[in-house]
Amino acid sequence: MKNNHWMRCFLSIVAVLLVSLYVPTALAFCGFFVAKADAKLYNSSSRVIIAHSGNRSVFTMANDYQGDVRDFARIVPIPVIPTREQVRIGNPDIVNRLDGFTAPRLVQYLDEPCREEYGGYLAIGGTIAFLSLFGWVVWRLRGLAGLLEVLIALFIIALLTVISLPSFMTQANKARQSLDRAETVVVEDQFTVGEYDVAILSAEQSDGLTDWLQQNGYNVPANAKPMLQDYIEQQMKFFVVKVNLDAFDQEGFGFLRPIVLDYESPKFMLPMRLGTLNARADQDLIIHILSPVSLAEVANYRNVPIPTDYQSRRRRPSGEELPAFIKADFGVFYEAMFQKEYERQGKNAIFLEYAGVTGRCDPCSASPLTVEELQAAGAFWVNPNERWSDTYITRLHVRYTQEKFPADLFFREVDRATLLDRLGQASNYISRGGAFFQGRYVVRQTKGPAFCLAGLGYRHSLHHWRRQWARNLARLTGWEFKEIQEKMKARRLASRSS
Repeated sequence: MKNNHWMRCFLSIVAVLLVSLYVPTALAFCGFFVAKADAKLYNSSSRVIIAHSGNRSVFTMANDYQGDVRDFARIVPIPVIPTREQVRIGNPDIVNRLDGFTAPRLVQYLDEPCREEYGGYLAIGGTIAFLSLFGWVVWRLRGLAGLLEVLIALFIIALLTVISLPSFMTQANKARQSLDRAETVVVEDQFTVGEYDVAILSAEQSDGLTDWLQQNGYNVPANAKPMLQDYIEQQMKFFVVKVNLDAFDQEGFGFLRPIVLDYESPKFMLPMRLGTLNARADQDLIIHILSPVSLAEVANYRNVPIPTDYQSRRRRPSGEELPAFIKADFGVFYEAMFQKEYERQGKNAIFLEYAGVTGRCDPCSASPLTVEELQAAGAFWVNPNERWSDTYITRLHVRYTQEKFPADLFFREVDRATLLDRLGQASNYISRGGAFFQGRYVVRQTKGPAFCLAGLGYRHSLHHWRRQWARNLARLTGWEFKEIQEKMKARRLASRSS
């Protein structure tokens, strides 16, 4: 009876040790952020933040205007007449922060094919050492009969460990994954805010509106009248701004800051057509929509996701990964990829680049926005006493011309499941850290030695992965497959010689 008691205790300890080998480790995102593709990529781009809840919308409008500030002017159709208190100057840092947080990002995984295997060997060695010490104690206390039982148990444990090692490795890997006519124009209000002179206008016909604008120093394209008349017939008002040079010099910033416009209207929209009239090329528009309860999409155009790799995990390639040399200039890659997708989708396509919650990110291309930053971005519903706010954010990217986008953008709220279902992502996109969808691209490199049993298989797979990486990059960008392979080879040779 005594011997059976010792054996039961011993086997219980062994069972606990073995079971612990099979418990998957809870791992966070194991890659790390390398680069981002933000609005700085584009030569003719505007950025807009729309904080929307109910009928209230707060617009923060910024662009990359380059040239003499005396030539700057903006004419924005709006559905209501705002008060002076509803117009203010925004913080450009907030626009940059939000752009950086939601920008498509490049992530790198560093594979260590032998790390888990070496860890398994250490676990086996440690177990045997412990059991040997235990056996020695038993022998000292109980003599040779007890030692025989321990040796038999050790043999069984060793046999079970050898059999279970491949399963252990698999489990470990799975865990890581004019004047008269101008009289038809009513100046509802005029004032200066910051470096801008602001006029709020209403009009009865486009000829009078055009004459008023020209008499007041605004350069109106000859083909603007039909579009302005369309807005007038929709009973839209006009928010008109130009630079006050004296105020600009006094402010001393040296650049034009964003304008914030806050108003209430059931129309959840963004007028953008006037921006196409004097454009010499395609325009880029980055739209960030903030909401306390939902994501957003464009109701009157097609919404499509940008290509993204949502399945890659550490030690588990997705088949969508890219060659590591794109780290050197991720912006060139993303612009080529976006242009190819823009051409492939044809007209009327709005590209989703991010959908998620601002309080968290994974992987992070910038730190999550604080409550104070969200308030500065126009999120009027945020509680300043809370540490974090799970504000929903949608990033949409529009590359547009007058021919491709003859109508303004009208938005609608949409829940996460519906949005992902429409994008064909509901069944296979894995939400990570609050991001329901994100432009995410992965490169993979080997770290540390690969001289082990697992390393043999890894090196064999790496040969096939490289060809797949080259094919992926060629497919996404239209670059030549052979040129991509040559760049990959040159990079490997340079890495070996350094």
